[in-house]
Parts: sequence; structure tokens; C-alpha cells
Amino acid sequence: MISWLVALVAGAGAAAWLYGRRLPNDPYRRAMAALRALAVALAVALVLDAPLGARARPTPLVALDVSASWGQGGAARFEEAAARAKGSSGDLVLFGDSLREGSAPKRPADGASRVGPAVDRAAALGRPLDVITDGQLDDPEALDGLPVGSKVEVLPAPEVVDAAVRSLELPSGAAPGDSVELRALVASAGAPVSTVTMAARLADGSVLATAPLGELAAWSEREWRVRVRVPDRRDALVIRVVATAAGDAEHRNDSLSTVLDVRGGPTAVFVSTAPDQDARFALDLMRGAMSYGVRGFVRVAPGQWREDGTLARVEESVVRDAIARAPLVVLHGDTALFGAPRTVTRGALALVVPPRDDDGEYFTAQAGVSPLSPALGGVPWDSLPPISVGTAPLGTSWIALNARRARRFDDRAVIAGYDAPRRIAVLPVRGLWRWKFRGGRAADAFAALWGGVFDWLVQGGTDDRAARAAAAWLREGEPVVWRRGTSRDSVVPVRLRRDGTTADVNLTLRFTDVSGTSSSPLAAGIWRATVPGGSSLFAVNPSAEWVPRRPIVSRVAVSGTPAAGARPSMRSGWWWYALVLVLLCVEWWMRRRIGLR
Repeated sequence: MISWLVALVAGAGAAAWLYGRRLPNDPYRRAMAALRALAVALAVALVLDAPLGARARPTPLVALDVSASWGQGGAARFEEAAARAKGSSGDLVLFGDSLREGSAPKRPADGASRVGPAVDRAAALGRPLDVITDGQLDDPEALDGLPVGSKVEVLPAPEVVDAAVRSLELPSGAAPGDSVELRALVASAGAPVSTVTMAARLADGSVLATAPLGELAAWSEREWRVRVRVPDRRDALVIRVVATAAGDAEHRNDSLSTVLDVRGGPTAVFVSTAPDQDARFALDLMRGAMSYGVRGFVRVAPGQWREDGTLARVEESVVRDAIARAPLVVLHGDTALFGAPRTVTRGALALVVPPRDDDGEYFTAQAGVSPLSPALGGVPWDSLPPISVGTAPLGTSWIALNARRARRFDDRAVIAGYDAPRRIAVLPVRGLWRWKFRGGRAADAFAALWGGVFDWLVQGGTDDRAARAAAAWLREGEPVVWRRGTSRDSVVPVRLRRDGTTADVNLTLRFTDVSGTSSSPLAAGIWRATVPGGSSLFAVNPSAEWVPRRPIVSRVAVSGTPAAGARPSMRSGWWWYALVLVLLCVEWWMRRRIGLR
């Protein structure tokens, strides 16, 4: 109100200064004084942007979840949510795998439930947000940023019996006759499941493994772990894991498919002539960090070899043949036992050469830029247990990690490598097991070191295909991530075809760096990707929206009281400027009629 008082005083003062002391008191001149007073008052009010009326509360933004997870409770549940959204007084937006405006669809089909973009838009507009959802959100933490006055309304699904295969772990490659470990995570919905039976089958229906999983409580998870023997076929095998439960109400989430690439030899080989804790922990991490099948061999005595895991006896000729065919080999101990390592192997190579003599404790310190820098950055190297380090060969392309004796002098390379003509990593070290054994940040450093080495070696493998899908399985709504093969071309044409169809989907992949690239999501099914150098299979499973997840809340949650919005002001309307001009023009015309300027 102060701005209006200032404007009125200014208008009255202008009229009194111009007319009050010189003009007689007649109606005509009174009208001119009133016009001048009103014009000046409005002009000053415009300069001060004087308010008009009371503050109005902002209209809420109504966000409706249109993800496919509504289907778990039937069509009537989404129809109720759409009716509530339509009956709201705010502006409607839809969220799921994207945020957009529009009317509610007849059937929700989005492959994700991301509410974060809706929260960001409401915060940017300064408006409260009314969220209507089934509660199964991908980013429930985004609700912590709701503007004041927002609310979340959850329509939970009915408590039904449902057992779903949430995830699956299986090496993407193996050799015929290998034994590989399969891990599947099974989740339940809002009602207990009395009995669950698991099975792993091939595409032709043959059973690889089956076992009872037992009872599942409501909203619980359980892992099924089994070792299966790889069939004697040199082809890409489609393996389907199925969960069967009595009274299961939703069958679209009962199975998950993946692809196992069965080749003529093992994908990766780990050989140790002097097995110790370093070899044991590195081999375990190699199996966990790589999607490849890994075959390990240890020498327990001169001329006596055992296969890691089963401890079955194998001939030395089998080990030689595995080393010769594998695209990635790790040699630990006597790396020259079978001859020159570069000669007896064909792919990427890691040489772990423990020092023979212990000449003191060495403490690690990160070296300069190397291909492993992204993996090793941020590790607290100066706080790790000491190790023993030998002498690295000369002429390496890079050094990723150094060690210094007594933290003062005698620098030695812990990890060094060659980039060409093939990737070779050299680790003249013993005692890394101490990091893993200590746990905590030291164990994380152990995983970062070996994970970085294995990732770098895998990228230099001998896969002749120009590109391949990075994962053997994914879900509808997820982009397909691609990795480049040995081809030097940064532009790779891809022809995709889904099993059971004749139509092709043609893509052009453009690789800008070694991390890969991605393409648009695909429909569920088994897809064959044909690229220069060969082809590969990968599985696209039904959307993760069909997998039950515990709802975030089961009631309406209100976040504070809506704040009053900004009140309208003089500058919000163009007509006030026009009115000032009209008043001044009328006053000028009246002054001219009586001979005043």
C-alpha cells in the first residue's frame, strides 16, 4: 500500500503545482487538474509496480503415473487414478519413462516410473505438485525435493500371490562341457508364496537344472544359485530361468532369458604355477567382475595340474591348449613355464610375477596418466598395507601404479603395460591379498586395481565382430548399450532381427570413445545383431514394471501448506500504460481549447 500512497501524493502534488495556485476554481479546470493528478498517480504506480488485489495461491501441478506397473492390479485401478487426476483443479502432466503434457491414456504402457522430472518442473515453476501413483517408483528419493504444499497419493495394488524373476547372473561366454554358475534373484509381491520351484531351460525346452526354492514371505527376495553343465554345442544358447508358484497371479514376470555364447574354447584362462592367496583372490574377483566365462588351472606339484573349483585333475596338454585358444590369459608365478608368453598366447595377457626375494616393504602411490587412471582415481593409496614389489620390464607403454620402499626412495612399478600390438599388463608384485583380507577401503582398492586391469584387457580382446551388445540380457524400455570390437572403424552398421519375424531394424552406431554407445529400446524377444565380422544374440525381456516392488507409501502424504503466490501488479497489464497516455492526451486537448500549452 505504500507504493499507492506515494503515487497518490505525487499525483495530487503535480495537479496542485500546475493548477492550484494560478487557475480560478471552475469545473472545466477542475477536470483538467483531476486528469493530471490521475495520470501522474498511475505513472508513478507503474514505476513502483504497485500491487493490484490480494495474493492468489498458485494452481497445483497434477502428475499422473502412466507406467505399466499399474497392470499388476488390473485396469480398474488405473481408471480410478485417471479419474482422480481429471477431477483435480490443476494442470495435468504425465510421467513414466518421460515427462509430457496430455490427457490420461486408456492403458498405461511406459517402461519406467521416474517422478524426478515432474518434481523439478514443479519446483522451477514455484507450484505445488500432486502426485498420483501406484507407489512403485524408480526414484522415490526425488520426492524429498517436493515443493511446499505438494502431496503424494498412492493407490496400492491388491495383495496377491506373485513370484517374479528380478535379475539373472550368468557368464556371457563358456566352453562346451564347462560348469558355470547361474544366479537368479526371485521377488514376491504383497502376499506370501507357499512354494516356488525354479528351472533353467534351453530354447528347445530341455532342462539344464531344476530345484525347489521354498517359501517366500510378502515383499521378500531370495537367490537361487546353481551350477549347470554347458551343452556340447558351439553356438549361442538362449537360457530361460522360470519361477513357478502355486496361485501365481501375474505370469509376465515369471521368467527371464539370457544368452550364453558357447565357443570352442574358454573365454578367459587363469593359470597359476605357484597358487597363493594373491592368485585365489584375483581369480575370484576375475569371475565376479567379468561377464566372460573363466577357467582356472593351478599346479599343485611338478607336472600335476588341477582345475580350480572342482579340483579335477587335468593334463598339462589341456592347459596348453586352453592358453593357446583363449582371447584373455592371466599367468601367475612362472610365466615362462610353457615358453615365451607372447608366443604361446594369442590374445590379451596379464603377467603376474611375484618377486623371489623379499627386499623390504613397499607402499603404493599412484603414477601418471594411464589407461587405468579412471579405475584407480580416488583410491587412498598411501593408507594401504605394504606389499612386495619386483622389477618391471623396461620399455613398457605406461605405468599405472608405483610403490616406494619405506615411503622415501627406490620407486618401482606395481602395474605397467604395453598397448600394441596387443594389450599386455605386467604386475611384479606379491602381497595384494593383504588389501582384500583387511576389508573396507583396502578391499575396495583391491577390487579397483584388478577390476581396472581386467576391464582394460577385455577391451583389447580378439573378438572379430565390429560391435556387440554389452549385456546378454536387458529389459523393455532400456536402451541397448553397445561395445566396439577389434575393428578400428568408429561407424558400424548393424542389422537387427527378432526371432520369429522377417523385418529388419537397421542402425548405424557411432563410437566416440572406448566406453561404447547406445541405441533406442527394443521390444521383448531374442534379437540377432549382424555386424561386419559376425553376429551375436541378446535377449530383451518384459519391462521391469511387471516385477513387484514394495510401494513407497500406503496413504496420502501431505507436505506442508501451499504458500500464497505472487499478487498481480500494475506492470502485468499493458492497458495501464495506454490509460496514462489517454489521460495526458485528453488533458492536453482541454488545455489547447482554453489557450494553454
